Amino acid sequence: MKKVWFLGLGLSLALVGCSDSGTDEAKKDETSNATEENTNVAGDLMDFYLNLTTTVNGVDIDLNGYEEAMAGEAPPAGEELEKMKEAAAASATESAKAVEGMEIPEGLDDQKEAVESFKSTLKESFDMKAEALSKEGETDLAAANEKLNEAENQIKEILDEAGLVSSSLISDLNG
Repeated sequence: MKKVWFLGLGLSLALVGCSDSGTDEAKKDETSNATEENTNVAGDLMDFYLNLTTTVNGVDIDLNGYEEAMAGEAPPAGEELEKMKEAAAASATESAKAVEGMEIPEGLDDQKEAVESFKSTLKESFDMKAEALSKEGETDLAAANEKLNEAENQIKEILDEAGLVSSSLISDLNG
């Protein structure tokens, strides 16, 4: 009877040992899959960010030129200023359209809401700049620049959550 009992105990331990090793393999697979997903998310997020900044930089040249000129020691005046404002307003409008048209990669489903919010904030910043530049008289871009800072903070948070080093959106767009 003792032999049967020891044999049953031995088989039970053997079965538990086999099932544990299967659990370890499953854990390794889950960890591997999670790492792969994080890598894919990070890659998709970086692709999105780089595409966004490259696309916007292709259309915001006149806007950046205007802002640089106005920050300089001798800002333009008169007819030159009006031409720059007009070109900058068109550039800001095109930048807003470019941001709106950016597709969010499918791999960013979990971050989609945050990325959509970021896009909306960034687009709003460009819309505000276009509106301010279209008005007669002195142009005040302070509110639009605050909105741009808000967008920068949003993308920094998204990049940080994905384990990526965040850069300055403002520098990437104005650089």
